[in-house]
Amino acid sequence: MHCVGLSIHHADVEVREKLAIPEANWNDASNELCNSSSAVAEAAVLSTCNRFEVYYAATDAHAAMAAVTKYLAKRSDLPIGTLRKNLFMLSGEDAVWHLMRVSGGLDSLVVGEGQILSQVRQCYLHATEEDGCGGKVLSRLLNNAVAAGKRVRSETAISKGSVSISSAAVELSEMMSMGDLQLPFDQARLAVVGAGKMTRLLITHMASRGLENIIIVNRSVGRPQELQEQFPDVDIEIKLMDDLWDVVGRSDIVYTATSCEDYVIDAQKMEENGLDAGRPLMLVDISVPRNVGEDCNEVCFGHG
Repeated sequence: MHCVGLSIHHADVEVREKLAIPEANWNDASNELCNSSSAVAEAAVLSTCNRFEVYYAATDAHAAMAAVTKYLAKRSDLPIGTLRKNLFMLSGEDAVWHLMRVSGGLDSLVVGEGQILSQVRQCYLHATEEDGCGGKVLSRLLNNAVAAGKRVRSETAISKGSVSISSAAVELSEMMSMGDLQLPFDQARLAVVGAGKMTRLLITHMASRGLENIIIVNRSVGRPQELQEQFPDVDIEIKLMDDLWDVVGRSDIVYTATSCEDYVIDAQKMEENGLDAGRPLMLVDISVPRNVGEDCNEVCFGHG
């Protein structure tokens, strides 16, 4: 049993985003790994905002490690030497204990956060699907990891009062609102780009602070409408991506949480769409790959 990966503890976001894989494609990646070398007997991918990890069983550990590293270098378009500086590599009990720590929330940026347990469970479910590459070894390992994560949360207080990345983003923007925007947080005009799990958590924490109005910008209306149903006490205005710059132009704080692999907002796009560089605007990016270009720091007062 082996694990190769990178996380927020070992690699910068510039490297992590090059390996990020949407959940729908986890099995595609694991199949490519298994097909890349006969030494890789089983494989499962876990890719989240804060980590990218490959768990695999091997007939020849050395050959499998070489094959996995080669695949990751090709996928990320990074030299193997650069990639290895950011990767961690674990085998045997070390790999098993690492996964248990991950599932239990001990390896998270926010210790005890609950979303990672759901993601490990999804990793298990995908690995055991008909098109998955998880056999007896990985199936048992991942199943035990899910059970361990549940036990940790039921028998300890690790998740009591814990926060998620989304809640941390809300708290950060609330804390910085007066300094960056000269505006109380509860008076700020809020928008979120994207309508996935991170957005649902964002709205949950905004609602807990009494915020009643928010705009969601998304490629389609299906998911935003589901969020409207889930949060009947929040006035959620739905806009499509064609209206992105109109929304950004009349918002004080914009959170980005999409699975887009390219920048949704950057300095050039802001200039091309006539945004006032002198107007205070806070951009809070909680996506990997990143949705906001670093050059926005040059034209915006706030950028999380």
